[in-house]
Amino acid sequence: MSTTPNNGIPYAQEGTLDPAASLNQALDTIDALLQIEVLGIQNDPPGSPSDGDRYLVAIGTGTWAGKDGQLARYVADPGYWQFFPAKVALNKADGLLYINGSGGWQVANRPAALPQITGDTSSDLVGVVTQMLGALNGVYWDNQVT
Repeated sequence: MSTTPNNGIPYAQEGTLDPAASLNQALDTIDALLQIEVLGIQNDPPGSPSDGDRYLVAIGTGTWAGKDGQLARYVADPGYWQFFPAKVALNKADGLLYINGSGGWQVANRPAALPQITGDTSSDLVGVVTQMLGALNGVYWDNQVT
């Protein structure tokens, strides 16, 4: 049985659950949005993406035109990008937490003393989430304190 690329959620086998295709589409969405960790923030797609690669779209160009501020996730088979609304993501390129506010993707406001979030969600999810929750203490989201 195959699984989703980011979180290993098992797909339902075709023909064993009606409607399996809809269930698998839902699992893909959960996989894209659970533990949002992206490879970077870009305006256009990378040249050779891998299955499950996720990026934050800044100002979309090319095939990402009109997708500003969304999360882009690549599906290798058959080879297309999915787009989702997202509010918060950890950027692996710089290790910073980003929020999607009125001005697009921005580094979350944080005190200078707050440490950079580190770790790998695949091996230390609890540690990364603990750091992220600590980072949200006193963070302003569109002028509202969390």
